[in-house]
Amino acid sequence: MSDKFKITTAARLRELLATMERDLGLESLSTNELNVLYVVRLLSENSSDFVAEAAEIRDHTITRHMSQPTLNRTIRSLLDKGYLDTAPNYKAKRYRLGPKAAEA
Repeated sequence: MSDKFKITTAARLRELLATMERDLGLESLSTNELNVLYVVRLLSENSSDFVAEAAEIRDHTITRHMSQPTLNRTIRSLLDKGYLDTAPNYKAKRYRLGPKAAEA
């Protein structure tokens, strides 16, 4: 597969993703917010109680590039907007999808 074809394929995937985000009402979220939201969803589907631990979010391929302060601000923003909730009954910070994410 040529590099030109790979870039075209990536561009089409990005366009499709942008369309899906708009259709889901997520276009107001920043790139960091979208990335964290997606990671929480991916991690929580592998958990019996549908939660994602903060360390797992930090270490995930999609969010690994984010500094700790940026990640913390992004999680706080998603909590404030209702896209994430803190998971009860845990000592470590764990998060699950909030009611706003369920609407999307």
